[in-house]
Amino acid sequence: MPEEIHAIDCQTAVRQLWDYLDEELDDRRMSEVRQHLESCSHCLPHAEFGTRFIQALSSARERHEMPPDVRPQVMAALNEAGFSTD
Repeated sequence: MPEEIHAIDCQTAVRQLWDYLDEELDDRRMSEVRQHLESCSHCLPHAEFGTRFIQALSSARERHEMPPDVRPQVMAALNEAGFSTD
């Protein structure tokens, strides 16, 4: 039996937006966020920005090689800010 899809609010959708754009949510949550974005004129611009931002990063990465010392610096800054990089 498929899981029921529930309506979510704007705060939930925006909080899960980056995981949604990276397709890191389970199928049910992906559907809930997608359904919200398709019907919410307030949240859709956030999703469009996120999509364009990811595309721009990907494009820049293809054109420019990152210096080897940048990744460890970014990972250290994320760890210091309390984000897990595991």
